[in-house]
Amino acid sequence: MNQTIQNIKGKKDQRTYQKLFTTKAMVTISLLSALSYVLMLLESPPFIGFLRLELSDIPAIIGAFHFGPMAGIVIELIKNVIKAITATKTAGIGELANFIISIAYVVPAAFLYSKLKKKHHPFLVFGVATIAMTAVGFIMNYLVTIPLYANLYGGMENVIAVAKGIPGIKDKFTLILYGITPFNIVKGIFLGFVGHYTYRMLKNRL
Repeated sequence: MNQTIQNIKGKKDQRTYQKLFTTKAMVTISLLSALSYVLMLLESPPFIGFLRLELSDIPAIIGAFHFGPMAGIVIELIKNVIKAITATKTAGIGELANFIISIAYVVPAAFLYSKLKKKHHPFLVFGVATIAMTAVGFIMNYLVTIPLYANLYGGMENVIAVAKGIPGIKDKFTLILYGITPFNIVKGIFLGFVGHYTYRMLKNRL
């Protein structure tokens, strides 16, 4: 019985990879990656310093929903590598954070979408994705991103000073808790709404 289940799973995984590496899939993923990079350059005004709302994750969501989670990872990787090489403003720190936090959103969303798409549960799909992104973002920012920014900009005090307008922020922990975490929650909801309806419009044309 276990062998049968493994065989079925293996065949399903093989079909997924075959779908990902078709000519049509690779061309579409390349176009989505290019679009994602362009959208990454069209940033909103800053929320606090380095936090800006943009739509560059939407092409990754579309690709991941249509071709599987690996497509979303590829799109996010290409987008951030090109941005880090050509237009970074943060010595690559922002692009590293964007990649890790974005795939924490895109991969769970794509996985759940493939399991629940017949039941039409976008709120569950994007709710879980938002929670995952927020949790990974908290850990990533606490352990990696904020310390790197502190080294780049002359100390933790200078990084915290960027968010001095938000009440309660006095150290690295409160900066992430009161400044970055609410932003990621809002971003997750925004991406879910736009990503869901954009994919509904485009899925029959891909």
